[in-house]
Amino acid sequence: MIFDSEIVKKGLQSVAIIAFFFVIAALYFAPQFGGEVLVQHDVQQYEGMSKDILDNRAATGEDAQWTGGMFGGMPAYLINVKYPSQAVKGTIGKVVKIIDTPASFLFFAMTAMWVAMLLFGMSPWVGLIAALAYGFSTYFLLIIGAGHITKMWALVYAPLMMGGAYYTLRQNVWVGGALTALFTSLEIGANHPQITYYFILAMAIMWLSEGIYAWREKRMKDFSKRTAILALAGIVAVGSNLSPLWQTMQHTKETTRGGSELVAKDAESGTQGLDLEYATAWSYGRAESLNMFVPDFMGGASTDTFAEDGPVAEALKPYGLEQMAQYMPRYRGEQPYTAGPTYLGAAAVFLAVLALMLLPNRQRWWIVGASVLALFMSWGHHMMWFTELLFDFLPGYNKFRAVSTALVVVQWTVPLLAAMGVAQVIKQEVDQKRLRKALAWATGVCVGVLAVMIIGGRQLGDYGMQESGEMLTEQFRQMLEQQGAQEYVKQGLHEQLAWSTASGIAEERAAAMRGDAWRSLLFVVMAAVAVAGYSQRKVIKSGAVLCCVLTVIVAADLINVDTRYLNHDSFVDAFTAKITPTEADKLIMQDKDPAYRVLNLTVSPFNDATTSYFHRSVGGYHGAKLARYQDMIDRHLSYLREGVLDMLNVRYVIESPDAEGVLLRETANGAAWMVGSVVRASSAEEEIELVGRIDTKREAVMSEEYLPENFNFSKGTVTLEEYRPNYLRYEAESAGDALIIFSEIFTKQGWTVTIDGVEARPLRADYILRAVEMPAGKHTIEWSYRAPNWALVEGIAMAFSAAVLIGFLLTLIYFIRNARRQKTQA
Repeated sequence: MIFDSEIVKKGLQSVAIIAFFFVIAALYFAPQFGGEVLVQHDVQQYEGMSKDILDNRAATGEDAQWTGGMFGGMPAYLINVKYPSQAVKGTIGKVVKIIDTPASFLFFAMTAMWVAMLLFGMSPWVGLIAALAYGFSTYFLLIIGAGHITKMWALVYAPLMMGGAYYTLRQNVWVGGALTALFTSLEIGANHPQITYYFILAMAIMWLSEGIYAWREKRMKDFSKRTAILALAGIVAVGSNLSPLWQTMQHTKETTRGGSELVAKDAESGTQGLDLEYATAWSYGRAESLNMFVPDFMGGASTDTFAEDGPVAEALKPYGLEQMAQYMPRYRGEQPYTAGPTYLGAAAVFLAVLALMLLPNRQRWWIVGASVLALFMSWGHHMMWFTELLFDFLPGYNKFRAVSTALVVVQWTVPLLAAMGVAQVIKQEVDQKRLRKALAWATGVCVGVLAVMIIGGRQLGDYGMQESGEMLTEQFRQMLEQQGAQEYVKQGLHEQLAWSTASGIAEERAAAMRGDAWRSLLFVVMAAVAVAGYSQRKVIKSGAVLCCVLTVIVAADLINVDTRYLNHDSFVDAFTAKITPTEADKLIMQDKDPAYRVLNLTVSPFNDATTSYFHRSVGGYHGAKLARYQDMIDRHLSYLREGVLDMLNVRYVIESPDAEGVLLRETANGAAWMVGSVVRASSAEEEIELVGRIDTKREAVMSEEYLPENFNFSKGTVTLEEYRPNYLRYEAESAGDALIIFSEIFTKQGWTVTIDGVEARPLRADYILRAVEMPAGKHTIEWSYRAPNWALVEGIAMAFSAAVLIGFLLTLIYFIRNARRQKTQA
């Protein structure tokens, strides 16, 4: 037999732990198994933005690689494209499909972190602590609630990728390399480059630390070998995802992530990468970082309000305005909006602090370095000198927004440190005197910070009182004046009401902070007592029991906060969450012409993709829309300029959800038209300005790069005969040479055009539209879209995917043979 009783025992232990993960995930998301669903904003947006693509795939069996459903049309690389070459994701990656979301997110987050801890050399019981601390960290539940699917899967695979790299640098280099290639392939395949980017930085710090110690210990030859294998694993992992990476890289140049071509008045060239102000809009406040230890330090979520019978309501009650308290935000941080704090758990933070005092330098300092870097990155415009430095010199960093996301690294390093510290205690590698001293210091630091919050309370700051007072003074003044009570304004009643309310706001915010500080203190003390009880071997005598106790403490701590933001009440009946057409939608859908577009003013049109579920929309929702289209939104579409709406063939405007709310625009230019003249533009700035001035039915603005060969144009007719997202066929006729403008979005790569089967030169007109020159006569014009170099890139990627899968297979063979060898030696 290959397996002896000890191996069977360990196997059953692992199965029991994984079963525990499933049970706790299933209990947290119990309504899911009763047919209910979460209303997830980004999931609904995805359903809208991908509808056109999926409908075409179902009807034709073809992958369009382009959607005509939103923003007038855009490549689908960052929406939904099938890449057959992603064989790792398509085989091993399918394991995550055995459980439906959202329970699968939590289950696999815990399981992945637990496996990662095994790769870091920890016991299964110690891994339990890290698994629950990671899986139940509040940020996970917040992004599950929001529907950030790709971000969630990237965070599931990230610990595995880090564990594989650690194993490569510290343990069996070949096994580690194979696992790193596998896990990195899955991580990249999750398709959230920003999360992957942050963890690659953490990996680089780990690698640098190992290099320093290898140099000190004169192990550079071994380290060089491990580095080479690690690099090879990375190359193979990237290669296995080459197809989406290549297409995204090519596409990104034309998106908002690649920067705008427009020239600012005081600049000489367009921006490269995201605008710094835009990228740092969601910056975590420096003081707000204490949310990781005390969840309500900054007031919780933007949607959290004050109590109906609290100090704020009492201040408003004499004026009959007490209900206003339930509409005022308790959050006092500096982010534009937040769904909740990035709470890591007071018990987990305490264990991490304890670990810092117990672990040897080689184990702790790289983790501290990665954590500090991530923290500084998350502060964004609150540490602008550092952010600007990274934007200017760190490759790729200027492609990402919402810099507060960098805290995902700390979300991983804190559970990692906590588990390492507990492992150190259980292994008894630390003498009792040092352990007692470390325990005293860790407890003292954590309790000390919390004591300052509890005792200081209202004295620690103004809790937004000044800002609230000034804002409410103006609001109450306007309210009184609108009611014709100017006399009260003269008496200063609005100021008295504003500042008494502001005082109540500060008092209630301070009370919420103190309440959670007491709560964190309780869990810190519980964790400290558990460790102390084990160190004395009086109350807790087994390391496994200590791990179980700490797991319960950590889980209770985090779940108690998680349920504030995502709980069973967050679920609704599946039918309720379904996107359903309004009466306005139904009326418009009676028009079977595929060419027209819709502008929906009942939603934020350029930040909502639900309209695309039913119509071809000029709006949409995407973090990497075409840069030129974003320019048009900023310059023209936001102002509803008629000529621009006409050239985008906006036939319907939805002003209200009822049928009477549909406005028919009879001035829309149609699917395509012939113009009589061209207006030259010498720059992108001039080009977009001219679009707003010309008659788009008769003229076209074209840059020097795309000017036609001649300028004597005849008029004629052009009709759209066949439409699919990636294929459009037109019949056109003119007495002389013609310049045809198509109400379709231009991209530099992907689209080809033929006239009677002969390839023609695609032109760009009116800043964003496609155009082509047509000779006199009657002709068939066909536009087709195909990702550039598709077959070549797919072939290369498939070869790398095969290498990853072969490496994984060899790793399995290695573990089986190793088990046999151990049994034989026994």
